[in-house]
Amino acid sequence: MIYLGIFKRKRGGRDSDQKIPSVDEWPDHVVTLEGKNFNDFIEKYPLSIVDFWAPWCAPCRTMGPRLRRLSKIYKGKVAFGKLDTQKSHDIAKKYKIMGIPHFGFFSYGKKVTSMTGVKSVGDIKDTIDDLLKKSEH
Repeated sequence: MIYLGIFKRKRGGRDSDQKIPSVDEWPDHVVTLEGKNFNDFIEKYPLSIVDFWAPWCAPCRTMGPRLRRLSKIYKGKVAFGKLDTQKSHDIAKKYKIMGIPHFGFFSYGKKVTSMTGVKSVGDIKDTIDDLLKKSEH
């Protein structure tokens, strides 16, 4: 499910002191995530995508170059990360990841949508563009 206004910060509480990172603070590569940096990563950005994967998964390896390409295209708009589900099975379990590759789309720590399986760059771009367009309203 995609929520309208997903990038708007809540007033009051801990969310109000966070600011949208400047363009220079956005990664232009796919960040390797693990338990110690996962929450900070998904909570920092208005839109982040986490690739839940495993080294033994051939379809997951297919997606690596595609995500690297997208991370360059969307620098300053979307942060990309990848989480090895074998090393961080507790996080995969928390988000009920049943199949990989699985892509979780987060806005300031809240999961807004997801997709599973090998996807084309165009399919992922369509989802990202949809989310970015809805955030402008």
